[in-house]
Amino acid sequence: MGRWQTGWMQAVADFRDLDRAGADETLRVHVVSAVAGERARVKLSNRFGSGPLNVGALSVSGGGQAVSARFTGRTDVTVPAGQECWSDPLDVAVQRGGKVTVDLYLPTVSAHATGNYSRMLMEVSEAGDHVGSSDFPAVELPTIEAPDGSRLPLPVPFVCGLEVFGPEVPVTAVCLGDSITAGGWPEGAQELLAPWLDVVMLNAGIAGNRLRTDPAASIASFGPSGVSRFERDVLSVAGTSDVVIALGTNDLGLPGAAAPLADLPSAQQMIDSYRRLSARAVEAGLDVTIATITPFLGSEGYEDSREEIRSVVNAWIRTAAPHHVDFDAALRDAQNPRRLAEAYDSGDHLHPNTAGTARLAHAMAAHLARRHGFAVD
Repeated sequence: MGRWQTGWMQAVADFRDLDRAGADETLRVHVVSAVAGERARVKLSNRFGSGPLNVGALSVSGGGQAVSARFTGRTDVTVPAGQECWSDPLDVAVQRGGKVTVDLYLPTVSAHATGNYSRMLMEVSEAGDHVGSSDFPAVELPTIEAPDGSRLPLPVPFVCGLEVFGPEVPVTAVCLGDSITAGGWPEGAQELLAPWLDVVMLNAGIAGNRLRTDPAASIASFGPSGVSRFERDVLSVAGTSDVVIALGTNDLGLPGAAAPLADLPSAQQMIDSYRRLSARAVEAGLDVTIATITPFLGSEGYEDSREEIRSVVNAWIRTAAPHHVDFDAALRDAQNPRRLAEAYDSGDHLHPNTAGTARLAHAMAAHLARRHGFAVD
């Protein structure tokens, strides 16, 4: 027996301001599936597009020969602006931890308006339909400047989900977060837990994302708030048993900088949002874990009054959340708990470095291990 489960996903945001479009080109997107099975299907999103997304052909490979996809029996599909669609099920073997390659040919001009910055690899071809090609003619892609001034690869557009039909995985956790989550601690936690617990940790992080406030058009790539996207990015994700809510840092740091100062919430407003999401999750039969908000002394947007809000919110999370994982304790400086420990600071006093991300992965793995009756090293 088996069921449809999510092997990979990315939460999407609005990248219309990037003003990137392509025509007569093939995109090749490489993802890693967290579940195994003998059938798969792919989700395409044109949620933030201003016009239709025309896909002339799409194929999926689980490591062997590429299999041509169909959409209600057709090899091409048009996804209207604001809509999403799934391919028909494909007979393609997917291995757990194995690479899955998705090719899609865009015959007409398609704005890359819907997508996300991603740790996965995307290639773009020379002109033409190169779907399923064993010798993909990739072109060199530019990087773009992120809101924090760093250089990032182009956002990966359109491809936003992979479902696999196979043996049931008992624990599938959607990790709803911001850039700290997008940095990779969910994948790290899954790797740490692999020897003991059959668990899937799905990364639903969006850089700049906030818990309770949607972004203005000027920062649309920060994505709809956690409250706004909870249905789509958590409750509608196949196989989900758990949700980890790791949002709140940007609610405190963005107002007065990239967002209006009036967006700054009170501690009670943040707590009410956590309660609201927790209630929706519990009603759907999901277990809920809320992560404490990590320190940000020294970063843009820090003020002592905002630190007080963080302190009150974290106290509530530790005492009243259904479950909590203490990311604050994992990363804070022992001598000054308002600041990230130097060993875990990327340098901007907000984002963890590689060691800090690994530290969060361990904290998450240890939390889930305790709940399931064992310990991780």
